Amino acid sequence: MAHSHLKNISEIFAYISGAGLVQQLDKAQASLRLSLFVRWLIAIVALAISIMAFLSFFLAEPKYQITTGIITLIAIVVVLILSESFNNLSIGKILTLSNEVKKKDTEKETVKTENKELRQELFKIVSNIQQSQVNNTYNAPSDEWLKALGVVKSEDSPEDEQDEQEDQDEIKRAVQHLAERERSREKSRERSQNRRKAEQVALNKYFTQSSIPQSELIQRVEFSGSFDEIDPIMNRRVVFDGYLKSVTNERFIEVIPNTNASFMYYDRLYVMLNKIHFYREAKKINADLLLIIVDIEELDEESKRPDRSERVFDFFQPAISNKLLKVEHLKVSQKEIEEFEDNGQQRLL
Repeated sequence: MAHSHLKNISEIFAYISGAGLVQQLDKAQASLRLSLFVRWLIAIVALAISIMAFLSFFLAEPKYQITTGIITLIAIVVVLILSESFNNLSIGKILTLSNEVKKKDTEKETVKTENKELRQELFKIVSNIQQSQVNNTYNAPSDEWLKALGVVKSEDSPEDEQDEQEDQDEIKRAVQHLAERERSREKSRERSQNRRKAEQVALNKYFTQSSIPQSELIQRVEFSGSFDEIDPIMNRRVVFDGYLKSVTNERFIEVIPNTNASFMYYDRLYVMLNKIHFYREAKKINADLLLIIVDIEELDEESKRPDRSERVFDFFQPAISNKLLKVEHLKVSQKEIEEFEDNGQQRLL
C-alpha cells in the first residue's frame, strides 16, 4: 500500500512539474512577443512626435520658441516612455495606461485555485501513509513469532530492581535534605526576629530602670555630613541604635545580643569608639557610647551559643577608663518578649 501511495505522489509531482513548465513556457513566449511589439510601437510613435517637436522648434515662425504645442509633444513622449515601465500610469485622472491588469489577476486566481487543490490531494496521501506506518508500529509481532526468529523479550533482572531501589533512596535522601535545610532557614529567621525583639525589650528595660524618659531617645542615628572628615584614618558610615542628649553629655547607644560579641564585632565597636572620640575632640564636649549586652533566654537548646561578652572588658578597658565606653548587661526572658509582642499588637489595634 505504501508503494502505491508513493507512486501516486510521484505521478502527481510529475504532473505538476510537466504541466506547470509547459504552461509557463507558453505564457513567457506570448508575453515576449507582445512586449516586443508594444516596445517597437512606442519607439516609432515617440520618434515621430520628437521629429514634430524638432521641426516646430527650428522651422516654425517665429523660430527657437518653446510653445505650448512643443511642451505638449514632449509630455506625450515622456508618457509613452513611462508607460513601458509601469502597469498603470494616471495623470490627473484624465490619461490612464493599463497593461492587462485584469487578465493577470484572473490568471493568478486560477493558479492559486489549482495549487490549493493539489496541496489538499498531497495532504490526503501523506496522511494515509502516516496512518499505515502507525498501524504497522502498534501491530508488533507476537512472542511466538519472536521466538521463531531467535529473539525474545528481556526480563527484569535483580540488578535492575536494585538500581531502581537505589535511585528511589537517593531521591528520598535529597528530599529530606531539602526539607531539613528549609527548616534550618526557618529557625534561623525565627531566631533573628526573636533577637531583634529582645534588643527592643532591653532598650525599653534600660529606660525603665534609669531616670531618663524614653521620649528623649532618638533611634537609629549617624554622624551628619559635616563630620565626615573628623576621622583622619577611615571614612566609614556608622549607624547607632539610639542617641540621647543632655545638658552636659551626649550618649550614643548600641544594643547587641551576648552571642554576637565576636572578633568581627570588636572591629566594628572600635570604629564606633574612634568616631565618638574624634567627635568629642572636635566639639569639645562629653560624649560616650553605651553598649547594652543582652542575655536572651533562647527558645531551644540549638539556639544557645557561648557568651563571649566578657572579652569586651579585656579589650576595651582603656575606653572604659577614659569614660568613652559604658557597658550594661540586661537579661530578657521569652515571657518579656511575648508581652512586648502583645503590647505592640494592642497599639496597632
